[in-house]
Amino acid sequence: MLQLLRPVLNCRDLGGNQTENGRTVRSGLFVRSGGLHLFQEEELEVLRAYGIRMILDLRASYAWKKKPDPDINAVHAVYDGKAAPGGEAIDFSAKGFGQTGKPAQTQIETLRQYYIHMPFGYDAFHTMMREMKNGNMPFLFHCSKGKDRTGIAAMILLGALGCDDETIIRDYLLSNEYRKEEIKNRLAEGRKNHPEDEGYMKLMFLREGVDEQIGRDVLANLKAKCGSWENYLFSEYGWNEADLEAFRNRCLL
Repeated sequence: MLQLLRPVLNCRDLGGNQTENGRTVRSGLFVRSGGLHLFQEEELEVLRAYGIRMILDLRASYAWKKKPDPDINAVHAVYDGKAAPGGEAIDFSAKGFGQTGKPAQTQIETLRQYYIHMPFGYDAFHTMMREMKNGNMPFLFHCSKGKDRTGIAAMILLGALGCDDETIIRDYLLSNEYRKEEIKNRLAEGRKNHPEDEGYMKLMFLREGVDEQIGRDVLANLKAKCGSWENYLFSEYGWNEADLEAFRNRCLL
């Protein structure tokens, strides 16, 4: 397992999670993380030693052009760097996350809608699942803080592997544990400014952490649209039963 990495990097292996039918996700195949540009050299050495074969950078193209991933001897999965559908209209700046009153509530609901629809029509996830079908692992995927886009990508992988909702949510919420100091500091900042504004304080939290209800809404919306993970994989990515069986046999103990 990955060791000696600062918690703020939100870097962890999905291995060890249990599926509904009692199988276990293999370690060393799927690593989720915050931005690799934040890693110190000794932390990059840990990733190099882990044998990462492919990286999917979920950040928008302007972000990875400004702060590109350092070299860890892995190939980058290529997609166009566009945001998930709906993301273009959201203000992800400090100003956007510093709103109060009704604008803050509007921002929260816009974010919720953005995340619950992210599993559909997002080129980055199509790239990820194409590479998974082709067996290009060990596979590392990351965004800036490793919690939102990365968190939903992890949901899709764990769901495809056969994990139940509680296992998926438990992994999703681990970002709050890894980033607890950042969350604590951001909330302390919020309490100095608008402590009585519920929407403002929620946005302070969402800048650094993930919301359990939003995570559950992502899963509920996916199930409402598709009925099951299998139907989602077949309809969204064009997989078939043989693809899914091969993926699970490759990745599960």
